Amino acid sequence: MRQQAGFSLIEVLVALVVTMVTVTSVSSLMLSSIRADSQSRSRTSVNTVVESWLDRYRSNQEPYTAAGTVCTGDSVRFSCTYPKGHDYATDGIYSHSVNATELKTRLGNYKTTITGEMLQNGANVDLWRLKVRVEDETRKQAVEANTHVIW
Repeated sequence: MRQQAGFSLIEVLVALVVTMVTVTSVSSLMLSSIRADSQSRSRTSVNTVVESWLDRYRSNQEPYTAAGTVCTGDSVRFSCTYPKGHDYATDGIYSHSVNATELKTRLGNYKTTITGEMLQNGANVDLWRLKVRVEDETRKQAVEANTHVIW
């Protein structure tokens, strides 16, 4: 009797089980990687917004006192809160109304809280401590940074 070429049913079933286990393992690793990548991109976006705010203060585009309708405090201590979707054209800060469209595009998807405190009042310059907190409420990400600025 001549043997037929091919695979037996048991060999095919074993191959299918091995393939399914491998695909399931690889799929879960890929999903974890995709989730981590998404969180990383979100955190990078929030970090970029924090740095944008700090750069605006370092380049004197933002007032170092309570200004406009979003800030409270005085000439020594202030706090500004910009909710998600904030309209920078109407908040009473001149530099915002000039760049309102750009600011809304770059910063509008995030809630931002900025606090400032004058640490030293000099003859020609002041030393300020700034704290910026940016929250991406959709992705549950928040980043906070502190810096000192001579103004």
